[in-house]
Amino acid sequence: MAINTLIFDLDDTLLDFRGGEVQDIRALFEKHAKLSGQALEKALLTYQDINQKLWHQYEEKTIDRTEIFEKRFPETLAALDLADQVDAQLMEEEYAFLRDHNYRMIDGAKDLLQSLSGRYTILAGTNGQEETQLRRLKETRLMPYFDQVFTSESLGIAKPDARFFEKIFAARPKMQKEQTIMIGDGLNSDILGGQNAGIETIWVNLQKQPLPADLKPTKIVHSLNELKTLLQ
Repeated sequence: MAINTLIFDLDDTLLDFRGGEVQDIRALFEKHAKLSGQALEKALLTYQDINQKLWHQYEEKTIDRTEIFEKRFPETLAALDLADQVDAQLMEEEYAFLRDHNYRMIDGAKDLLQSLSGRYTILAGTNGQEETQLRRLKETRLMPYFDQVFTSESLGIAKPDARFFEKIFAARPKMQKEQTIMIGDGLNSDILGGQNAGIETIWVNLQKQPLPADLKPTKIVHSLNELKTLLQ
């Protein structure tokens, strides 16, 4: 059966979350911890490692989502021996504002969606926060290209759990697994999630990462232009 429905991840697939994160985390540590140079880069890498670990634990259902936001700055500051000098809660609050107003896009995102609009049903399926993702889609003017947006917050379950996708299919009864592709950059969320749900997947590997042996995306692309060509 021909593919007629595309489920897109958002962060680092269409929206440039990583670019905004790097800029914002550097700015926060410059402001609150007065770091610069190598110390600033160490702080950025430490935060990214801890944040990624916590998100992975959330995807594995070993912690609640709220624990990510409660723990990532305290753990980062502790690892940097800055816990007694910097207010972790204030950093989280300021970062939440900066994150919510990160309107960067991956190169080619709007052109890709324009080329697919009217030819496919286009859905968003993201582990991000509902209010944040809706605002970012609105501000980047990508919202009109989506038929519906699904977030882990609204569904009550996160990728890679197959129930994330089951709830999407339940909300759109005309969708068929054989006609649906999950598209995203996250191996342990998008690709594993698609496999768990029994649908085809396209890995958007912009960073040209190695592919683990246990994950088998249907297709791999290294740019949104390549994805555009594939889907056309």
